[in-house]
Amino acid sequence: MSDFLVKFGSLVKYSIRKILLKKKVVSAFLGFMFIVAVMGYASTQSVEKLSEGTQLMNVLILSFLVPVISMIYGSTIIRDEMDDRSITHVVTSPMKKTVSYFGYYLALVVSLNLMLAIITTGGFLSFFAPLGIGRSAMDIYLSVLSLSFIATLIYSALFLMVSLLTSKSIYFGLFYAFIWEGFVGSLPGNIQKIAVSHYIKSIGSRWMEYAPMENATSIGVSVFLVVILIVILLFMGGWFFDRKEFP
Repeated sequence: MSDFLVKFGSLVKYSIRKILLKKKVVSAFLGFMFIVAVMGYASTQSVEKLSEGTQLMNVLILSFLVPVISMIYGSTIIRDEMDDRSITHVVTSPMKKTVSYFGYYLALVVSLNLMLAIITTGGFLSFFAPLGIGRSAMDIYLSVLSLSFIATLIYSALFLMVSLLTSKSIYFGLFYAFIWEGFVGSLPGNIQKIAVSHYIKSIGSRWMEYAPMENATSIGVSVFLVVILIVILLFMGGWFFDRKEFP
């Protein structure tokens, strides 16, 4: 068991370092600068601090940045290793391929949440610091962090699985992040319920009382659907990874 944990931990740590130290981290830095600039500018305008601050973090971080960052890294973490053939060392090791797949998933979730925590903190401070940070503002901050964590669990599982099915997974990711989640998820009425973001926001609808959500699905149903979808995506991804032939 200890030998297994060492090997699994080594894979996770290696993948985290690879994610955080590769050139793609520039995309996270650009996201950080964008969020800080927009929210910093918004704080200089005549705003209702709590309601508009919540709306900004909801739109910029939960609806836009989380799926986009998840897409960029989830679509490439395994695909890049397939292209440079460094994945051969992983799939030929004594550790089961499905376990290795979960190692990639864990590394992706940890890395994304580290980046998103930094970005969310920067955006929060740029908006709320000039206006005053009180207990209500901190509640908003912690709510967005929690929802970002939940969102990365499902988006990571989705994009990681899709990367095994096609070498052009980045195109699917762009369509899904901008059209499916970004556009469809913002439409009025029940059509938005086909987007994952609807259920993420529904889970947080009671947490973020300053930006009430119309047509929200109950928290119990939302949690159930999100958990079921994560389990299905992880099972399918592990199955595809186990049966995939690597050069």
